[in-house]
Amino acid sequence: MKSTTYTRFCRRLFANTFERFDISETTKNRLLEKADIPMVYREYFSMVLMNIIIGFIVVFLSTTIFYLLIPNSITALFILLFSSIVPIGIGMYYLGLPASKAKSRGKKIDKYMPYATNFINTMSVAGISPAEIFEALSTIELYDEVQKEAKKITTEIDIMGVDTITALRNAIKITPSEKFKEFIQGMLGVIQSGSELGPYFSRCVEKYMLTDLIDRKRNLESLAIMAESFVVTVIAFPLFLIIIFSIMGLTGGGIDFSFMFVLAFLILPMAYAGFYVMMSSGMGESI
Repeated sequence: MKSTTYTRFCRRLFANTFERFDISETTKNRLLEKADIPMVYREYFSMVLMNIIIGFIVVFLSTTIFYLLIPNSITALFILLFSSIVPIGIGMYYLGLPASKAKSRGKKIDKYMPYATNFINTMSVAGISPAEIFEALSTIELYDEVQKEAKKITTEIDIMGVDTITALRNAIKITPSEKFKEFIQGMLGVIQSGSELGPYFSRCVEKYMLTDLIDRKRNLESLAIMAESFVVTVIAFPLFLIIIFSIMGLTGGGIDFSFMFVLAFLILPMAYAGFYVMMSSGMGESI
C-alpha cells in the first residue's frame, strides 16, 4: 500500500477534520513505518474514512434499488443490515491492518535474522564499517524484510546525512522486530564503549542460529502431529465410516446415502479447508 493521488486527495479533503482533534501522531506514524506503509497518519486515516463513506453509499444505494425492485420486509432489513455491516467491516479491516502488517513483518525479520547476522559478521571480519555493512545488506533481496530495515538505515546515512549512531537509534524506534531491536541496541552499546564489533557479531550468530535450530525442531514436531491428525481425521476415518455403513447396509437391508453426500460434499471439504487455513496461518513456519 503506497501513497497515491487518491490518498492525497482524501488527506486534503479531511484536513480540517483532523486539525480539530488534538491527536498525537508520533505513535501512529511509527506504527505505519513498522508496517512499511509509506503514508503519514493523516493521509492513511483520511483514506480509511473515505473508504468507509464510499462503502456505505455503494451498499445503501444497491440495497435500496434491490428493495425498490422487490419491496418487502426482508429487503428492507437488508438495507439496515448491510449498510451497517459493510462500513464497520471496512473500518475494522483498515484500522487493524497496520498492526497486523507490523506483526507479520516482525516475524519475517526474526526468521531471516540468523542469516543476516552471519552476513554482517562476515563483512565485519573483513574490516568493513557498520555503515558500509548495512549498505551492502540493503542490496541483497535474499534477506527479505531485513533488507528493508537495512535500506532505511542506509537512506538516513547517505541521503539525509545522519551519522551511523543516530541512524541506528532511529532504526530501533521503527523496527517491528524485537530481535532486530535487541541486535541494534547491542551494536550501539559496543560502538559507544569503543570495543570491537567482531566478537559481538559472532556471539549473535551463535545465539540466533541456535534459536533457529530449536524453532525448526519444534516446527517439525508440530508438523508431524498435524500430519498424523490429517491422516486420521480426513483419510482413515471416512474410509472406516464408509466400510461400517456398507456392512450395516448389507445386514440391515438398506443404506441411507444422504449422510454420505453430506460427508463427501460438506464435511470433508470443510476439513480440508480447515487444515489449509491452519497451515497457511503460520503453523507451517519455523517462527
